[in-house]
Formats: sequence, structure tokens, C-alpha cells
Amino acid sequence: MCGACGQTVVADPVLGPVRTMRQHLIVAQTVNDLCRSWPGAPKVAATGGGWLVSRPTGAIEAVSTVEALWTAVLSGRAGVPLAAAVGPAAADEDSLASRVLALGRRLSRERPGGAV
Repeated sequence: MCGACGQTVVADPVLGPVRTMRQHLIVAQTVNDLCRSWPGAPKVAATGGGWLVSRPTGAIEAVSTVEALWTAVLSGRAGVPLAAAVGPAAADEDSLASRVLALGRRLSRERPGGAV
């Protein structure tokens, strides 16, 4: 728990020990860019504590880690491939966008019927 604000702090291996709104915005943009071509793709919005995943049905799910975000985005999407690159940010393998993409690819492969 954060001593300053009283909010629960969730550890996230993708983001590292410090979480910022900028990181949340980069993750949301990366996931939205990758899923843009999917029919009925969920939309991801950054919040101070994580992300909101909005579905076309109107359902909204709050998540607090990148893995939980990918799980929410990929749910019900068997066989939907993730894009091969995120754009210029993907060139740097240590960039946040690249780490988000790598986790999404791994989770999509681990899911039954998942594709890369």
C-alpha cells in the first residue's frame, strides 16, 4: 500500500518497480494499435491505477497489470494474430512497447487456438 495516497500498489514485471501515467498511456496505445484491425476490438484506456478495457457490448473491465490487460483483451479471441511490430518503438527490444508486445505474443500462444 502506498503510504502517501493509501492506494494498493500492484507489482508488474513489465512496468518495473515504478509505475507512471506515461507508462500506462504507452501500454494502452500499444495494445490499441495492435488490436485496431480486429472486428469489435476492445478499447483500452489508461487510468492512474491501471487500465479500463471497454468492449463493444458496453462492458468495462478494470485491470491493474499488463498481463491482466492482455488476458482481458485476448479473452474470446482464439486465433486472432497479433501484429508483427508496433512501429518504431519495436526496434528497441528494451522499450516498454516491445515488452508489452512480447507478453501479448506469449499469452496469445499459450491460449488454446491462439496465434502469433
